[in-house]
Amino acid sequence: MNHFAKTLCTLAAATGLAASASTWAEEPSVQLKLGAFAQTTDATVSSAREGQAGTDLNLQTLGHDDSQTNFWFSGKWQFAERWQLWGNISQFDSEGTVDADFHVEFGDLDLPTDIDSLDGNVQLDSKFNADLYIINLGYQLYQSDSIKLDAGLGVHVVKFGMEIDATLIANERTESLGSESSDVTAPLPNIVLFGQWHLTERIEVSSTLGWLSLNYDDYDGELTAIELEIDYALTDSFGLGAGYRYIDYGVTKNGDYLTSSFDSLFEGPTVYAVMRF
Repeated sequence: MNHFAKTLCTLAAATGLAASASTWAEEPSVQLKLGAFAQTTDATVSSAREGQAGTDLNLQTLGHDDSQTNFWFSGKWQFAERWQLWGNISQFDSEGTVDADFHVEFGDLDLPTDIDSLDGNVQLDSKFNADLYIINLGYQLYQSDSIKLDAGLGVHVVKFGMEIDATLIANERTESLGSESSDVTAPLPNIVLFGQWHLTERIEVSSTLGWLSLNYDDYDGELTAIELEIDYALTDSFGLGAGYRYIDYGVTKNGDYLTSSFDSLFEGPTVYAVMRF
């Protein structure tokens, strides 16, 4: 809720500035952005066989860094006076290693509750990946000399994966205790709201708000996405920008023999270059 409050206050301030801004610039047909996202990640993963409870495993507990910079790409096509199509692609990969002193029940991988009694150290090596593909269809609700507001529907296709290998290390001898992997690929439809404020001839503030809470087939999904960006036009067709993103995913797949759950929060500043034509 704190993130919502901060973002809404920022948007309100931008709206006030926009009221005195200059005439809205001519809308380009195509807009492309290539950027870097200095994201902080907080993810928890679990995988439980039928009749098992499973263990909630946090990335930081597994020895992963909680911050990383990743590249992303987005495009927008204004294909009609009131209609636009917008998409975004981003990826996140992380690896971690930790000496385990806790019980782990992850799919078929089951480390004993009395792990301290093992003769040696248990090392967990894990890999986490998140591929995000977003496409939204927007319809113009309102436009003035300085403000534009669109609403639409979209789909976030999320692909989460986790691999864990457990190794017993004792007296310079290693023994595999097992390995397990879990992945979920799910299309999550969402309601989206776009806002643009042309503050000056060169400065534009834009925001995107997306939300869903949905249960369908074998999936339970929740999504909250907030994005705020400021563009500065160096020329008519090229500019630079900076912003902040907050994306919170919760996806659970209830299979016949396995229930996999991924709860992931990605947030942080972003910088990018933008081309319009």
